[in-house]
Amino acid sequence: MKTIVKIQLTAIICCVAVISMAQPLFQVPKPTCASVPISVITPDIFATYHWDFGNGTTANTYAPPVAQYNSAGNYTISLTVTSTTPFRVIDSVIITQLHPNSWVGGGFCLGEGLPDIFLEYLHYTTFSPYWVRSYLQDGVWTPVRFQLNGVLTNAVFPLTVWDQDDGFWCGASDFLGEISVPANTGGGQFSDPNNQLQLTIKTKMVTSTTYSQSFPVNASPAQPTITCANDSLFSSYTSSNVWLAANQTTVLSTQQAFHPTSAGTYYVKYNDPNCPSISDPFHYAPGCALVAVEELADDASLLTFPNPTTGVFEVTLPINGKDRTWTCQMSDSQGRLVAQLATTPTSNSTIRIDATDQPSGVYFLLLSDGQKIYRQKVTVIRG
Repeated sequence: MKTIVKIQLTAIICCVAVISMAQPLFQVPKPTCASVPISVITPDIFATYHWDFGNGTTANTYAPPVAQYNSAGNYTISLTVTSTTPFRVIDSVIITQLHPNSWVGGGFCLGEGLPDIFLEYLHYTTFSPYWVRSYLQDGVWTPVRFQLNGVLTNAVFPLTVWDQDDGFWCGASDFLGEISVPANTGGGQFSDPNNQLQLTIKTKMVTSTTYSQSFPVNASPAQPTITCANDSLFSSYTSSNVWLAANQTTVLSTQQAFHPTSAGTYYVKYNDPNCPSISDPFHYAPGCALVAVEELADDASLLTFPNPTTGVFEVTLPINGKDRTWTCQMSDSQGRLVAQLATTPTSNSTIRIDATDQPSGVYFLLLSDGQKIYRQKVTVIRG
């Protein structure tokens, strides 16, 4: 048993080193919208997993389902892991010295009094599409103690200190210094002489730990709609439009109106900076005629099973559907085309679809037999 555990711990160090960061156990994308596909960083080596999504739902699987939020606001997702073998985590970070003139204008932003400090597990010049920061401490001065949980020490990672000033008047947050946390550190004192930063790290051995990430969920804009007039297509939004072809590649940006040069299926995406939203497909023919194509969303005659799925699933076909040739496009929750999937007919009036190359998330399928298009929703949960 000891040999097996040693091999598993080595796997953690190896796998995390490949992605060049040790933190955190999971990541939440930003900007964050109503559907949140969580990215799990830690390898599947713990004995148990317990997710709390901060919306009243939980899960006990390694790969979490997509978290759904019905309203905008601030939320926290937590993951608790347990192991039969103790492992080392950071217990606390205590900032003992800050440069007195590190923030905007050689002093605090507009006389804010004291800095609002948070930690980030990134090199200070790195832009991350994920939330990877600690909780915020408002109006504090040294010593500043951060009690941390779920921060593993199995690989080296950067730790940066910031004064949050990302408001209207003060602009971006102020960088207060960075240190590199050594792999498997037992703790100690660290400093960034260039920024007069000093801090102390304490670690501990545990068999269970919880990592939590707080983040804002943005309000999702209304889905755009397409109308046709004077042989042109018009978005319901006057600006920030991106017109897409049937395979969801861009054909025109920005403009509210789009004049297609040929018949076909088109979409429009409202390119909201926080939460983009994509229209239903519009089937266009010259003269503003709608192609006789039926859109059936989640219709009972097209049952998808199993759903959620680990990747391979089947879709029931309408009457005489097994005698037709079917194509399938797969889009993510923001309407971006992610795959053209092969369809395999079965003897049970279904088609089998293999999406095992896709990560966990909510997807939409566009199934077509050349006469009709059927829109199905499917959730992929990878083990």
